[in-house]
Order: sequence, then C-alpha cells, then structure tokens
Amino acid sequence: MKSLNQGGDSVKKDAILFVDVDESPSARYNYREPHFAVGRLRDLACLVAAVSGRDYLERLRQDCDELFLLEALREDAILDLVKELEGQYNVRAIFCHAGHASAQGQVGCIVARVCQQLGLVYACPDAIAACNNKFVMRQVLSRHGLRSVPFALCNNQQELEEGAARIGYPLIIKPAFGGASAFIRKCTNWSELRSHYALFLAHHGEASCADFYGCTHVLPEVDGSPRNYIPGQSILLEGYIEGVEGTVECMVIGERVHPVLINEKLMLTERSGTVLENLLITPPASFTDGECADIRQYTIECLRAVGLTNALVHFEFRLTEDGPVVIEINPRLGGLYVNAALRDLAKLDPYQLYVSLLLGEQTTDIELERATQEAAECAQSYAMLAVYPQESGVFKGFEGVDFLKGHEAVVEYAVQEPGGYIDADIEEHYLLKCWVKVDNAAQAHAMHDAVMHNLSAIIDQRHAG
Repeated sequence: MKSLNQGGDSVKKDAILFVDVDESPSARYNYREPHFAVGRLRDLACLVAAVSGRDYLERLRQDCDELFLLEALREDAILDLVKELEGQYNVRAIFCHAGHASAQGQVGCIVARVCQQLGLVYACPDAIAACNNKFVMRQVLSRHGLRSVPFALCNNQQELEEGAARIGYPLIIKPAFGGASAFIRKCTNWSELRSHYALFLAHHGEASCADFYGCTHVLPEVDGSPRNYIPGQSILLEGYIEGVEGTVECMVIGERVHPVLINEKLMLTERSGTVLENLLITPPASFTDGECADIRQYTIECLRAVGLTNALVHFEFRLTEDGPVVIEINPRLGGLYVNAALRDLAKLDPYQLYVSLLLGEQTTDIELERATQEAAECAQSYAMLAVYPQESGVFKGFEGVDFLKGHEAVVEYAVQEPGGYIDADIEEHYLLKCWVKVDNAAQAHAMHDAVMHNLSAIIDQRHAG
C-alpha cells in the first residue's frame, strides 16, 4: 500500500473511507463527492483507496484528505490499510459505488465483506451480487415465485439461438453486468439478435463503462450446475416487458424496506445499441393510487427476496396488465436527479441519510413513512429530462444554455464536462440533465421539446469512428 499524503496531522480523527474503481476517462457517477461533503460537515476525515497503477488519480486527490493506493482490490488489502490507519484515523465507515462491478472484482461485495469483518455497517454481499448480475437476480425472483420474465445467459451463438427459441420474440438482449444502458437492444427476430451479439462481441470494449462488465467467475445455475460468466462474451436474454416504465427509490434500513418515491418514465428512445431515458415525471402521472400501492408492495417483496440490507436502492420496473415486473435492482442511489427528487418531494437528503446509516445512527420507520407519504401527496410535480448526443464524436459543449439560466421552471441543471469522445449508439451519455417544475405530463413534454429546440450540442465528428 502506498500513501499519497496531502498533509500531516498527529490527532487521531474519525474518518470515512471510499473505495474507488471508476477508471473511465470521464467519471461515470457523482457519488463520492456529495457523501464527502456531508462527511466534512460532520468533521469526518474523507479518505480514498484506489488500485495502484490506475489513471485519473487527480480527480480523487481533489476532494479527499488522503489517498491510498492498494496493490489490488482485495479484502485483505483493505483490511491491512485500515489496520495501518489505526494510529491516525478511527475509520467509522467504508463504502463504495456498490452498483459498479470492475475487472478487479465486485467492489460492492468486497467492501461489504470487509465491513462485516470489522463490525461496521454493511449491506449483504450476496444480495449486492444478486442485484448487480441481472441473471442471478432473475434466478432469485424465480425461486421465490415473484413476477418476472423468462431469461437465459448465453456464452456463444448456439446458446443465444437456443435461449431465444425458448424465450420467444420480442426479447431484450443486454449485458448481465453493466452500466449506462450499454449494448441493450429489443430484438424481434433472429437476424437482429445475431447481429447485435456480433456487435457486442466486436465492440464491447469501446464503451466508456466497459469495466462495469466485471470479471470472469462461476455462477450457480438453478439446478446447481455451474455456469461461467465471461465479460465481453456472456450476454443476457430476457422476455420483453410490455408496459409503462418507472422507478422506485428506496431506503433499506437494516432489513426494513421503505419504497419512498415513484418516478414514471414519459419518454424512452431506442437506439441501435442502447435505450435512453429522455423524460421522467414525479409523482407519477398515469399510475393510479392502487397501482402505486401494488408497485410498492412488489418492490418490497423483490428486495426481501434478494436479501438486500442497509442500502439506498434504485428499482426499475414496467407496469404490465398483470402488475409491475422488475427490470433491474440497483444497490445504490439512482442517477439523473433522483437526489433532487428525494430532496424536493420527500424532504430527504439521500447523502446525509446514507452517511448516517453507515455510521450506525438510527433512522426511524416513522421518519421514512412520513417521507413516503409526503412524496406521494406532493402537490408540485417535477420532471427530469436528459439530452443525449445524436451522433458520435468529441463533445464540445452546448449552444443556447442561457435558455435554462433564465427559465423560471428550471430548478437546476448540469452539463457533462466537454472534451471526451462519445459513442452515441452503444451507451447513454447525459450531455445535459435538467430538473424542472411542471404541472403535468403535457407540460413536462413541452419543456423537453423547448429544451431540444433551444439548445444544441456541439459534437466534433472529425474524430468519430
């Protein structure tokens, strides 16, 4: 372990430690920073551990009190680090972006097992593994008899053809692990399916979140026979879910599940290799009170089935004629402006809540039930909207951003840092995201149209392809 100390201090101080494995040229999530901001308000030292030899260390140095480089991402390496820190820091919590697998290993599971050994607050490691691998998630739901879809993990074209024949068309093909909706496609016939799998095999490494595919390992089959997972080769098939898509933002305190807030997706765009979320509204515009109750109950049943504990959860589903059906379970805070939705509708600061949870402080059921009711009864609707690239190239920024600066409905917005190459067809890139006040779904659509009309992304296509 190598320490990159930014200053000496002989006083032993309470600290939180973040384990970072995001080696993408542009950070794939804004997660460490807001939690560290909460930590500093509580006079906690904010420490980062990362693997030696990785790139983009400067962004880790910028907001931490001390950065430590480990030889490898292993439990013993993190445990050794904590032991070495005992003379200077009292490490109160260790956390990571638990929804981010890595070629080094499943960081969420590794950190959870470390915390378990140290007597710190942790999420169940087996549950994190079940959430991050959508094949395992479907296995768990099947064992518990919960509403789901047929599925198959395929490692070659023959298995792909056999799996598709069993599931039937239309179906969804996507990586079992992954992020940023990379290489997801709805296929209606064998020709489309075979072509997309060939695209995945040839270009999976070009995704900016390619590391999210995880590492090679053996999975247990439902009947007990082993199944190999191979990143860049293994692909998941799922029966297509017909219905309106939405999300549930949950808090799991101990084993108690609180489905606090429901978002409805108003607009989705299917590209050749990804599915993009263009517009969401909360509270939901078309779900009835009865449907919302069913969605919450189903979410609770799914989270109990996978066994997730002590976590913030982003639960994605589609509401079918038979009821909600899960798409994926993410053991982390949702992206886009889920943080703002919890803040403005439920009056919860998710970063403050999670740090408090990690420190072992009690959040009562009454507090979260109050937040759930407040979110459901909120008189003001809000919309999240995202702008994606229409073509591949180097992102240079936007023209027309002043439209947002002067708009009374805009609560906040953020633009992706310019300068990086983006592939518009294989994964999602939020060039711009926006959180706005609206009266209804029609106004949300109108706001999205206005943003698309008044703003223009500048993409340098000279470097495309």
